[in-house]
Amino acid sequence: MSINALRVEKYRKSVRPWEPIEAGKKTKEMIKELANILDQLEPHGDDNLHTVWISINRPTFRQFYDYYYEYDNPYKKADEEVIADSKEDYAECFPEKKVWFRLSVKHFTRSPEEEFYALFINNNYVFSVDDLNSKITCEGTDLLKWAIDESKKVVEEVKMGTYKSNVLDKIPYKYRLGTIKRSDLWEALPENKEEFFSCYEIEENEKFFLNYKMGKNSNPMLKEITARTFFEACSVIYRALERTKPNKTYRFVESDSEHERYKGQEQTPKEMYYANADGRDDGLKNVPMDDPKAFKEWIHDEGPFYEFNGCHPWEIIPSMSIMFSMHFYPVINDAEECRFIISGSSEMRTPETIIAANALFEAGYPVEVDDWNKITDRLNGEDFIDVVPSGESYFLGGSFVLPKGKKETEVVKRVKWKFLDYKLKNT
Repeated sequence: MSINALRVEKYRKSVRPWEPIEAGKKTKEMIKELANILDQLEPHGDDNLHTVWISINRPTFRQFYDYYYEYDNPYKKADEEVIADSKEDYAECFPEKKVWFRLSVKHFTRSPEEEFYALFINNNYVFSVDDLNSKITCEGTDLLKWAIDESKKVVEEVKMGTYKSNVLDKIPYKYRLGTIKRSDLWEALPENKEEFFSCYEIEENEKFFLNYKMGKNSNPMLKEITARTFFEACSVIYRALERTKPNKTYRFVESDSEHERYKGQEQTPKEMYYANADGRDDGLKNVPMDDPKAFKEWIHDEGPFYEFNGCHPWEIIPSMSIMFSMHFYPVINDAEECRFIISGSSEMRTPETIIAANALFEAGYPVEVDDWNKITDRLNGEDFIDVVPSGESYFLGGSFVLPKGKKETEVVKRVKWKFLDYKLKNT
């Protein structure tokens, strides 16, 4: 297949995150040539990073068909329905003759004897030169020839001072990166606001604004804190979020005396914690429940009960990444008084964080909400959302892809588009 947008996409999607292809001998030399071309420009980031926008022709319909349909439905034998469906897919995937990509190259000296090179397409790490994470080697000379030819054009446009007017300003909106104020997005697309608040309990939001001022509530500080205090506070959160579980956790089973103390509950607060939290508790389960001295020592990674096993005792609701988790931890001041801090400001976690914070306030605990401004700005529509190209929306929210048709027009006029500066070195 001749080089076209479909071929570029094949390269881009052929790699796993941070497992690039090791460039073959010919491709390696072409990557070095490409790096030298772009090195005429001022870098855009660490490790001598350069990023340019370049375009390429879309595939022909037959190239598209051969790639996606030919194996199951040979073109010469395909019926009208298959042809019609494939043409509809082609028009959906490649509505315009030109397709735009962000090409990035890193080049720096890793050691006196070693130069490091990396090539990215739309942030996908595609080819490397001497990266230890690479597990396969192959050539990509057609990709590099296109990249080199187009990058030479970029440098010439920059030299003439026309790259912005002749290239950047003409890139279709659907490929661009930008930001939009959430309230402006709601104004342009009222349905987006409705969808956003569908994840929240409006009554809880209202209570949150009443209960917390500048991120803190008005409950008095605790005079002392024990492991029991911590577990019981966690249990308030779990109950509020309906995260109680009828079966005992495999990580911890409480003593009969503790079950008697919490008679009527299927799980003690400590069992509830070990049924929900990350589990890498650094020995927390061994800290005596009612000994404030032992708990304070443990908090400071000291005493006989501290035992490093992962350093995640405060991750009370884990997820696939700590940035989406809920954390809850105590802070003791110089006067030996204690308050709690709750964090969980990611877009996917915030609705639960609000409910949890309200429950803690109503239970009398002194609590500070981490990233309070971030949460309240989001609820008030005062934060900014990244606008990203189709197919590149950030993991689990936090970004927005332009809609199609008339709705796109209403959104784009409110977006602040972000383009890098392009300058020749030493100018």
